[in-house]
Amino acid sequence: MQRPRALIYEFGEFLVDVDRRLLLGRDGRPLPLTPKVFDTLLYLVEHTETVLDKDTLMNAIWPGTVVEENSLNQNISLLRRVLGGKRSEHRYIVTVPGHGYRFVAPVKKRVLTATTGSAATVRRVAVLPFQPLVREDRDVSLEMGMADTLIARLSGLRGMIVRPITSVSKYAGLGQDALSAGRELDVESVLAGSLQRRGNKIRVTVRLLSVPTGVSLWAGTFDEELTDIFALQDAISERVVGALALELGSEDRTRLTKHHTENTEAYDLYLKGRYYWWTNSPAEYSKSRDYFHRAVEADPSYALGYCGLNSYYGFGAAFGMLPAEEAWPKAEWAIRKALDLDDTLAEAHLGLAALNMVYYLDWAATEKEARRAIELNPQFDEIHFMYSFFLMVMRRFDESIIEGKRAAACDPFSVRISQHLGSVYYHARRYDEAIRQYQRTLELNPHNASVHESLGDACEQSGRHREAVGQWKKAAALDGDGELSAILSATDSKLNLSSVVRALAAKKVARLAAMIKKGDCVPAINLARAYLRMDDKARAFQWLKTACEERNVYALMLGSDPLYDPLRADRHFTNLLRRMRLCV
Repeated sequence: MQRPRALIYEFGEFLVDVDRRLLLGRDGRPLPLTPKVFDTLLYLVEHTETVLDKDTLMNAIWPGTVVEENSLNQNISLLRRVLGGKRSEHRYIVTVPGHGYRFVAPVKKRVLTATTGSAATVRRVAVLPFQPLVREDRDVSLEMGMADTLIARLSGLRGMIVRPITSVSKYAGLGQDALSAGRELDVESVLAGSLQRRGNKIRVTVRLLSVPTGVSLWAGTFDEELTDIFALQDAISERVVGALALELGSEDRTRLTKHHTENTEAYDLYLKGRYYWWTNSPAEYSKSRDYFHRAVEADPSYALGYCGLNSYYGFGAAFGMLPAEEAWPKAEWAIRKALDLDDTLAEAHLGLAALNMVYYLDWAATEKEARRAIELNPQFDEIHFMYSFFLMVMRRFDESIIEGKRAAACDPFSVRISQHLGSVYYHARRYDEAIRQYQRTLELNPHNASVHESLGDACEQSGRHREAVGQWKKAAALDGDGELSAILSATDSKLNLSSVVRALAAKKVARLAAMIKKGDCVPAINLARAYLRMDDKARAFQWLKTACEERNVYALMLGSDPLYDPLRADRHFTNLLRRMRLCV
């Protein structure tokens, strides 16, 4: 039988794997590119030393579609950033004034068999949440935790793209179809397993399946003591790499079998903390704190356990769920402890970047830690997401869009990341692009009220008022808010946007006041925004001052959010920006 062949283009320190649509860097690791950016690179490489006018490029990349020239310019800018060449250097892509672009690096074309070279062995893999062997004996945190651990081990390897836990968690239900999940996740192979825990014993069965053919690439059954779970994970990880014919260097092998703790009790507690941290219920979320604390008590040298504690306190403070004055010092203690124990953890540098950004307003330290985290784990979607948010706060919108697209390339199924990219366009006042991005986000989940609301805001700024009201109405219906839906429905016959906005804001103020009366934690920015929409600037400023003292992410957007544009000429607002270190 003839072996599969792969078409490869080589230039500089990079390889372009045409069949797998991957750009590989100097270390053999794939660099995240969105599909259209990859198409741009491929067309340039295929026509090296040819001056390509912009119309030709746009017709090749977006056939049959009318797009703005700025879309092509963005793709070229992103490619230059990824490839490391500046416009003035003419290292790879040269701008020909008045004409278009030319790819100037020498390009070699090779056709490889599937066993030749690292480029042909790059694999897209999904590790699904494990299933219970016996339904009545479920241990959901262990089922999710096994997948999470294996994802973390495999995703750092050269030649491997692994879908993050946020993409695969929706397949945690019983009776999952592994091949269907693999097709939905757009991967070549899928790892599906089941487990049963009885006392100190654990039985695990695992299958690695080829998604295109359904053929089993490898299968195994393990009966172990729970104290041997780390050796079991080592064996599974190594068998997966072997089945995919990946060649690993010494650094990769060390990463593949790295244990963050040898204490099974601490590991089990950490998994429970992770499980509860991802839940949407505030009551369940609060349980994660206790499990993370118990994990580091069981093993005081467990750096990842301290990262868990930081994620509880830091995330809670950053998004107004916990009092900042109490939570941030605890988050800082936890993250610095993690870094003292292991400064190679990308999660720890990400946590320190967030602390520097939200609590200390130290922009230089934020960027330093974010870049270090990306260097340690370039496929970690959360790092690109956080860095993109920081760049948006800094009003470095073009860079923020690039990082947002990198985050989306790492996790193309994340509604949160896709919505964030829409918000970057919105903050950049590129409202038509924001609208298109929010519409793409709704393709991922058409029932997300927050995205409909954001789309409505973008339509409002773009002057598409009836569409704005329509999107807000959908958001209210999805939230089950009948009163709000009634207000919006009354505008169908005669649209008066300003009165609608004021009515919605007044309703929100009443709701927030009721929450405060009950003792709920309500970020001050929510009241400030509502009063601003009611055109009550005096009260808006009162709450904005409080918001600036709360040390959460919301006040960071004062410098970029279009909602605050009516205040920008006011010296009081300038003083607030100065307090937040957001003045240009």
